[in-house]
Amino acid sequence: FFFANVVLSLTATNTTSKVTWDKYSLLINGERKFIFSGEFHYFRLPSPDLWRDIFQKMKALGFNTVSLYFSWAYHSSMQDDYDFEGIRDIEQCLRMAQEVGLYVIARPGPYINAEVDNGGFPGWLVNMKSKARQNNEEYEANWKEYFSAINPYIEKQQIDQGGPIILYQIENEYTYNVDANYMQALEEKVRADGIVVPTIFNDAATLRNFANGKGSVNIYGFDSYPVGFDCSNPDSWPLKTPKIFRLFHQVTNPSEPLAIYEFQGGAFDPWSTICSGGPGYGSCRQLVNERFAKVFYKNNYAHGATIHNLYMAYGGTTWGDMAEPTVYTSYDYGASISEPRMMTAKAYEVKLQATFISTVKPFTSTDHCTSLSTNLAILVDSLQDPNTKTQFYIAQHLIASSLSVSNFNIFISTEDGRYSIPAKKGTYLTLDGRDAKIITAYYDFGSQHLVYSTSEIFTHIVQDSRDVLLVYAYEGHAGEIALKYPSGSANLTCSSSDVSSDYNNNVLQVNYHHPDGTNPICVSSPGKDLLILVAGYESATKWWAPEIAPDERVLISGPYLVRNASVKGSTLSFYGDIDQDTSLEIVASESIKAITWNDQALQLRSTSYGTWTSFIPGPSADITLPDLSKLGWKFSNASPETQLSFDDSKWMDANHTITNSPYKPTTYPVLYGDEYGYHYGSLWFRGTFDATDSVTNIMITASTGTGGAWIAWLNGEYLGGETTATGTFAIDKALLNADGKNVLALLAWTTGHEEDGAADDTYKQPRGFTDVSLIGLKPDGIQWKVQGCNLNGEDIVDKVRGPYNEGGLYGERMGWHLPGYPDSQWNSVSVPDDRNRTGLSWYRTTFNLDIPENYDVPIGVRFEDNISKRYRAVLFVNGWKLGKYANDLGPQRLFYIPEGILNHNGLNTLSIGVVPLDNSTSIGKVSLEAYGTLLSSKGATTLVNSPNYDPATRF
Repeated sequence: FFFANVVLSLTATNTTSKVTWDKYSLLINGERKFIFSGEFHYFRLPSPDLWRDIFQKMKALGFNTVSLYFSWAYHSSMQDDYDFEGIRDIEQCLRMAQEVGLYVIARPGPYINAEVDNGGFPGWLVNMKSKARQNNEEYEANWKEYFSAINPYIEKQQIDQGGPIILYQIENEYTYNVDANYMQALEEKVRADGIVVPTIFNDAATLRNFANGKGSVNIYGFDSYPVGFDCSNPDSWPLKTPKIFRLFHQVTNPSEPLAIYEFQGGAFDPWSTICSGGPGYGSCRQLVNERFAKVFYKNNYAHGATIHNLYMAYGGTTWGDMAEPTVYTSYDYGASISEPRMMTAKAYEVKLQATFISTVKPFTSTDHCTSLSTNLAILVDSLQDPNTKTQFYIAQHLIASSLSVSNFNIFISTEDGRYSIPAKKGTYLTLDGRDAKIITAYYDFGSQHLVYSTSEIFTHIVQDSRDVLLVYAYEGHAGEIALKYPSGSANLTCSSSDVSSDYNNNVLQVNYHHPDGTNPICVSSPGKDLLILVAGYESATKWWAPEIAPDERVLISGPYLVRNASVKGSTLSFYGDIDQDTSLEIVASESIKAITWNDQALQLRSTSYGTWTSFIPGPSADITLPDLSKLGWKFSNASPETQLSFDDSKWMDANHTITNSPYKPTTYPVLYGDEYGYHYGSLWFRGTFDATDSVTNIMITASTGTGGAWIAWLNGEYLGGETTATGTFAIDKALLNADGKNVLALLAWTTGHEEDGAADDTYKQPRGFTDVSLIGLKPDGIQWKVQGCNLNGEDIVDKVRGPYNEGGLYGERMGWHLPGYPDSQWNSVSVPDDRNRTGLSWYRTTFNLDIPENYDVPIGVRFEDNISKRYRAVLFVNGWKLGKYANDLGPQRLFYIPEGILNHNGLNTLSIGVVPLDNSTSIGKVSLEAYGTLLSSKGATTLVNSPNYDPATRF
């Protein structure tokens, strides 16, 4: 053991002068850093101005790092063609992160998983003959093409080049069917492309893949999702928090920091049915709520994790046809920041933890020690910083899912002596069910020496004449703080009536109970005085501690969000958001003479204990959204492809008799959309044949993905719509043109390609039809045509919105979803529509918004209808596909429309394509809905510059 630790002390390794590491943590420019990171996907928020909004919120919550997946498919609709402009401008994204003050973990894949189509592989890769994620010439040529395109952007944004990137991930959860030669080739390419920051790898679990040996990275880590993804049972927790992380780290990579590159920050939710499936993200938020964060995140710290990335910090929207089949459009994920960019209870808990970690520096470099509690139901992990000797005691229930309230004492031994805490007779530490605490001992801050605090520390600041410490616990819980004053006595000069103190052996012991709000305790001592702010938990969540300079903070209580603060001269300026009338309390330097909120001067009152109070009126504007049911709607039939007379001469012949796909069809020709360059969204196939009296049945097997569907028509007559893979239809002879042309029209409503998590080419599962048999007709007796997404397949028409935005529906191909389409000759209708429409239908309307300046009002579109009606729908706003709706599945009924796509101060075009699975259907109520109303310093959001209808690009 001694020899091993000597070796560890000598093996702090680095690849760059800017980012180094040892067994405790990263060091950036020589300064030890706890990497408190959150995942964000720029491709799930197609409004670049809102990236800054998310980054500001992350920074305000205490994150110091953002982890970014880069999606190969998002940037490449076809081979040798890459787009890094507009909503794909990753350089702008990286600059924004840096401007806000966040480091970046770059995760470019090539494979990313992420519940996106193909796991992030581009559609065109599906037709590759060779296996992906293996060392072979064909795949290597493809991923090297991608890396050569994206790595130059990453290279110049490394911290060594003055950018924010501190780590670069190789591959993603590459755990099964692994090929070390492939990993080695990736790393060699990365280094050849000028990447000098440490490389990392996220094992899917504690499995030791690429921790050492060929293909290994600089800093190995793993992912962990301990409560899983069953949001239907949101109160179901495992019995215990993970207990192997520390030991696994010591055995696997003890000279590197303990890194958890994805820890559960929420859960994804699948399509649902009446009987099973996803309940919606409200339940996911309950499953992975603030109490989960309290218990499971603090357990990770107890094991020594100092690279800690929450997946997700903000989930966003899997818009267009980006999703893989498991998930629907919303990717809210139950994350700290909700899909419409709103704060959650978990966000505030994350803020409490992250602010503590960044404030109390010794927490970043600790060794594990033994500790005891008086209650066998309580597990206590003891950590000690070897330099300062500061100790931390992390207490949790031995049974993580316990709902019991437990009282206990802890035995501690520090440089100050041995104590049983709390020391006051008849008092205890209290741990509610599904709770955990971090107790700090032997800690110096400002001019104070803390012997211990049984209350958790939020933060502390230094003022000219005093120090300030803010602590918290659940309301009603007892607290005890001990402070050492060796040079003389100390006493309380302000406190509430339930506070008591005792001074003995140079130690001042203060006892109190946590209130419903925040109460002051003033300590006078021979040195600097101390103000202790004792907060109840709900009050603590409303305190913010923005930095005004490195390691220099101010405190403000009350606002919904404090984005940042700054000092100029004697004026302190805060910027943030409020959701209601808000009372403020502010703690700052005595040199401050004026305070502003969003550039408006505050009327200040001084308290008896040296803080300021003020008040901000909440949002007062009457935000009334248009009633869509009272607007004029336009309607058109939208499935001419079903008709015998439809001209498909410009469609591609579907005549392939061989395929590179490992999933071979039962009948030929190959009727897979990918085979012909159509990778996303709905697919049309038209088969022409001459009938004979012997044709009796049509047997069809489709492959559309979970939540997918398909529909068949014969000579314009509806045969049936299915949500299962197979269907058989008896042929009514009267439908056939016995002496002439007959057309079988098939529509596949697809929900994306599978991921490739096991590196077994699962992502190549086809979308289309694996078997179409006309019983009584020779196999070669039918000639097929195919039409799919983006008109020209991989050579997309709309390069701004990109490859995911348009499928193969007639309305999509004709541009009916775009602003400016001339629909004046269409029929006028109302929505809800009281008439059943045969075949596909298309609805269009326009509406104006006028959201007042300095208001942030996230808005969505809601569908309401009888779930017995079987239909699917595509939702377009201003030409952007922001929703794929399944009326008979759910659970999603409300679709978020990001500002910048939605014009909050002008005209908007709403377009809906309805795909009935039965012969006919009608659409129900469609409405606009606000998620909340904030007075905000977010700033203006620029409209994304995207094309309107142009007849020259449509056919």
